[in-house]
Amino acid sequence: MFVRATLCVGLVALLVGPSVGRAQDRIFTGEAGMTFHPIRLENTADFEDVITRVLDALSTSADETRRAQAAGWKVYRAAEPGPPEQTSVLYVFAIDPAVAEADYSIDELLRLELPLEAQELWEKFTASYAYSPSLVNLTLVADFTGIEILPTAPVVP
Repeated sequence: MFVRATLCVGLVALLVGPSVGRAQDRIFTGEAGMTFHPIRLENTADFEDVITRVLDALSTSADETRRAQAAGWKVYRAAEPGPPEQTSVLYVFAIDPAVAEADYSIDELLRLELPLEAQELWEKFTASYAYSPSLVNLTLVADFTGIEILPTAPVVP
C-alpha cells in the first residue's frame, strides 16, 4: 500500500511539477481578444510598472512576432471600482488583432524579453492580483470605424 501511495504522489508531482509557478498560456484563438485583470487597489503601481516594462520590451524586441503582439495590444484601466466589494481596479488588455498562436502570458514574455529581471517582475506582477484574470476570444461582428460622420446641419435661431 505504501509503495502504491508513493508512486501516486510521485506521478502527481511529475505531472503537476512543471506547471507550478507558471501561469496558463494566453493564446487567443479568435481574431481579437481581451483579458480582464482585477488588481488590488494598493498594487496598481506595481502592476502598471510590469506591464509598461513588458510592452516596452516587446515593441523593441528583435523577434517580429513579439513586435506584432505589442502593436495590437492596448491596456485600459476602468474608472469604476472593481470586485470583490469594490476593493480592486479592473484592467483590460485589448488585443486587436491577436497574433495567431502567439503566447501573451506575461511570465513567458518576461522570460523571453527580460530574462535577468523576469523572476522579480513576475513576483511583483502576481502579488498585485485581487483574483484570477480571465480571457475572452472575440470574433468581429460589426465594424463602425469606416463610417463617415456627416456634419450636422447648422442650428437656425
